Amino acid sequence: MATDKYSPKEYRSLSRWSPNPAPVRPEELPDYLFNELNRLGDIIFNVDMLQLSQTNVAPGTEVRKTKPRDGDIRYADGTNWDPGSGEGIYAFFNEVWSKL
Repeated sequence: MATDKYSPKEYRSLSRWSPNPAPVRPEELPDYLFNELNRLGDIIFNVDMLQLSQTNVAPGTEVRKTKPRDGDIRYADGTNWDPGSGEGIYAFFNEVWSKL
């Protein structure tokens, strides 16, 4: 049975995927691929179900800088990232985050 030993990253999103480093030893490749494909499956499921993960950093300030675009939807934790009206679901339109 595969273990999750190739997951050194701290997950910030349940809908964004980037691969973990591939193993050096060929015999570890099956477990690595099993874990990566499971992560991708979970992400696809969350996108399909439109599950929003709580965001505790303002979009555009995380390690991978992504400028918000009109139509983006985020669930703000209201503490580390508070777009203006506390915890809740926000949509980005015309350069402004609005609570839904």
